[in-house]
Order: sequence, then C-alpha cells, then structure tokens
Amino acid sequence: MADTLMHDFQAGGDKPIDVPPRSELRTFNENDILGELSRDEKGNVVVEKGQSKDKDGNLINPRGYLVDAASGAIVENQNFQQMFTKEELDERGEVPAPFSIERHNFNPHNLMGDFDYMDGKPELMQSK
Repeated sequence: MADTLMHDFQAGGDKPIDVPPRSELRTFNENDILGELSRDEKGNVVVEKGQSKDKDGNLINPRGYLVDAASGAIVENQNFQQMFTKEELDERGEVPAPFSIERHNFNPHNLMGDFDYMDGKPELMQSK
C-alpha cells in the first residue's frame, strides 16, 4: 500500500492519503479533514461559536473538521471520503488518538542527518 501511495505521489497523482487513515503509516495530516476556515494570527483555525459551515458551505463540527451530513462521519476535504466514523469521535468532536496527538504526521527521525566526526566533534556530511 505504501509503495502505491509513494508511486502515485511521485507520478503527480493524488496526494498520498489513506482512507481511512492508518496510524502505523504516519500519513495522516489534520489539514486533510479541516474545512475552509479563517485562521488567527498564530495560524490556528478559528471556528465561531455555533458555526456549522465552512467558507465553502460544507458542514463542519465544532473542531472545524468536515462532516458528512447523513452519517456524521469526518470526511477528507478533497474527495469527501469517510476518514473517521461518528462513533470514533469524542464528545467534543475530536478525532481518536494517535491522530489527535500526531496531527501533522511529524516524525523526529525524519530530521536526523548523517554525521561524520572530525576532531572528536560531529560534523554534518555534505552531499557529493
């Protein structure tokens, strides 16, 4: 599955998204389920009290996630496929862990570089 997603991404196809998301692949990003909403000066999504639709007129929940009107499920914002069932959400409309914790598929191991030691101190290796 991951090979197919990477191939599609490299070929310029649809963005690599698993529907429904799988925590072991770390491809979930909260932005994939958010409606078109305003943001504050820090970049946080702003959902007004009682707001039920985004700027495009799509139904949202109190967290700003797109909702299927018939089932109450959280849907993906590009193709409106179901990502999370209504039963998986908590009482505030938040998605389940680990997706609520790792909202932006951040993996610290992706930041690690290759180091070489020179004079007893690590030195970042330059690409050749």
